[in-house]
Amino acid sequence: MSWTARLAHGLAELLADAGVALYRPTGVYRGDEVGIVLGTVPAAPSSVLVLTPYPLADDVDQADSVLGLQVRARAAGPDPRPALDLLDAVFDELHGATHLNLGGALVHLAQRTASVPLSRDQNDRYEHADTYQLTAHRPTRYRS
Repeated sequence: MSWTARLAHGLAELLADAGVALYRPTGVYRGDEVGIVLGTVPAAPSSVLVLTPYPLADDVDQADSVLGLQVRARAAGPDPRPALDLLDAVFDELHGATHLNLGGALVHLAQRTASVPLSRDQNDRYEHADTYQLTAHRPTRYRS
């Protein structure tokens, strides 16, 4: 598993262990469950958290990297409150967190940098996305 995949998997496990939502690496959930998935917004379940990490900056010599993390929440219907509740629970677990070991990927600091309401999907389900900045330790052959 790549470093980024370990990071994403570790984030999902952290949030699941905190009781924010359920995480199954297969991504299969019952319709009444709130699932955590990686990367792409699925058609089901209706209520879901989608975690998408992406690179922002990497030091050339030092093993320091800065990543963005989009946390997208979708509620089962048009009421925004369940999605906002999910994002508040994520904020409580991530914002200001330090020295996280996420599946072997070390994150020095996590902080929320933006929160944006999105349009409703084709099934009239409310969506909202928060963005986090993760400062991480990512050694490679050329960076220590």
